[in-house]
Amino acid sequence: MPIHEGFDILHLQELGGEVKKMMPPHRRGFYTVIFMKDQKEGQVSINQNTHTALNNALFFQGKEHIFSFVRDEQVEGMVLLFSQSFLLPLVHNVELSFPFFSLLHQNLFHLNASERRSFERLFHCIDEEKKNTEVIKALLLAILEKSKQLYATYAKEEKFLSKKARLTRKYKHLITNYFMEHKEVSFYAEKLNLSANYLNEVVKSETGITAKKHISDRVLLEAKNLLLYSEMDIAEISHLLRFSEPTHFTKFFKKETGQTPKSFQIKKP
Repeated sequence: MPIHEGFDILHLQELGGEVKKMMPPHRRGFYTVIFMKDQKEGQVSINQNTHTALNNALFFQGKEHIFSFVRDEQVEGMVLLFSQSFLLPLVHNVELSFPFFSLLHQNLFHLNASERRSFERLFHCIDEEKKNTEVIKALLLAILEKSKQLYATYAKEEKFLSKKARLTRKYKHLITNYFMEHKEVSFYAEKLNLSANYLNEVVKSETGITAKKHISDRVLLEAKNLLLYSEMDIAEISHLLRFSEPTHFTKFFKKETGQTPKSFQIKKP
């Protein structure tokens, strides 16, 4: 049960065996702020990148984000979970007020030593004051407002990118959050108000690979993690990744890797 209706705080190192080694891709109906102090092993997949050794990292998950991870049992850090209604009447639209919860914006930040100490104090203050709802709200807002400073620095850097580079970043963000349901470039082009041909031209010029290959790589990354670390069988993985038939998943996997999902799974460590 959460500490308050619409809010909870968790210590990653105290979860123990309660959390699965591999958390398949999923969406949550609330907002999440994660402070990762030390991650020796494991990985987090967000923004089409696989992040390992997330030491002194802060990242944010909105309600529409797809999020997955391979857990390090020795990880240290804290997680804040809250609903939109928890911050009322102070904040009426979380994503509008704090863009790092949005699908199209940066939501992972690496902290320097000073930033780490500052955020860590706020997280610990929330933990100490967790029975006082109003104090928690104020401290949570302090974390979100301080995070705006991190985002502002990122936004300034992004301004120096070319229009094509910014478009490619947005495309990657969209893939991260729709790759299970939508595997055609045309869907993403429509989201970005572009033609599929132009989107492919831009993405290929910026990254050296086609727009379609970015989608396939994201699906493949998730498939490999599920095969290696989850307890799901191939049919269940195929269903989760929205393939119409397990045979279609097997055909896709073999085309991308040269081996079947079963043979890949047998080689798991």
